[in-house]
Amino acid sequence: MKNPPAIPAFVYHMARIILGAIFIAASMEKIGTPWDFGRAIYVYQFLVGPFAYLISPLAIIIPALELVCGTMLVLNKFVRPAAVVILGLNAIFIIAILSVIARGLDIDCGCGLDTGLLATLVGTQAGWSSIVRDLIFVILNLIVLFAPQSAPEGSR
Repeated sequence: MKNPPAIPAFVYHMARIILGAIFIAASMEKIGTPWDFGRAIYVYQFLVGPFAYLISPLAIIIPALELVCGTMLVLNKFVRPAAVVILGLNAIFIIAILSVIARGLDIDCGCGLDTGLLATLVGTQAGWSSIVRDLIFVILNLIVLFAPQSAPEGSR
């Protein structure tokens, strides 16, 4: 007799689909206007001096990663690798927003979620509400990452 999974299948699938859809939606505006996302990265004043050359490549790479990983989550393919990448991106986003708060900057978060329900609930400014939003994403991500359902077929 098999033990039931620690995380119910319904919770796993909802977390996976919601997280994937959020990252797909966040990537769309950034992919369409990479110069705006590059500007959003620039105003964080995180990549300065010799590191400023990274802004343009990151403005293309980050949205592409969000799109690919979000799509993999929605399709339920390569779930754990996609979840690890998204968790890493979330960690970077949280660190960047904390640095903005610590330095007293008043800037847009640049997350690509500037419209819709999430923007209405938490706004678009980089601040504590953005941190809470990203921590909710981390919780969804941990559900997906550690659910037995996300393990590759051969390793269950």
